[in-house]
Amino acid sequence: MHLYFITRGIKNSVDQFITELQGKYLPFQYRDKADQPYQKTMLQLAVRPIQLWELGFPKEHKDVILNTILGQDRGEGVRDKGLWKWLQKICWGVRKALKLESIPPYVETPMLSVNRINVQTIGVGIKEDYMTPQGTEGI
Repeated sequence: MHLYFITRGIKNSVDQFITELQGKYLPFQYRDKADQPYQKTMLQLAVRPIQLWELGFPKEHKDVILNTILGQDRGEGVRDKGLWKWLQKICWGVRKALKLESIPPYVETPMLSVNRINVQTIGVGIKEDYMTPQGTEGI
């Protein structure tokens, strides 16, 4: 089974909760083939985060940031097309709730050096910063 839930709280407290949760094991019975008897083992809980992040950055670095976060595939690396359509509906709802615009097209540029192994990103939306009375971006 899979349980989906949202956390909210001080980041290090949430991190500690998740760390402790992923360290838990439960008894599990399995068999390799239908004609074999069940074997007993312990199965570790599989904690997989689905998180919404906001990243503030200077406007002139938009292409670098979009390439770094979404990659060259424009965040469309979901193999299951049914899942991709479902995610797009979720993103549309979140985008409307947060009053964001769709991710604009961006130019391929060098990316910032970050570890993206085992991390999938999907763009939700983007919005302009407000301008301060001094004429600078209010990130």
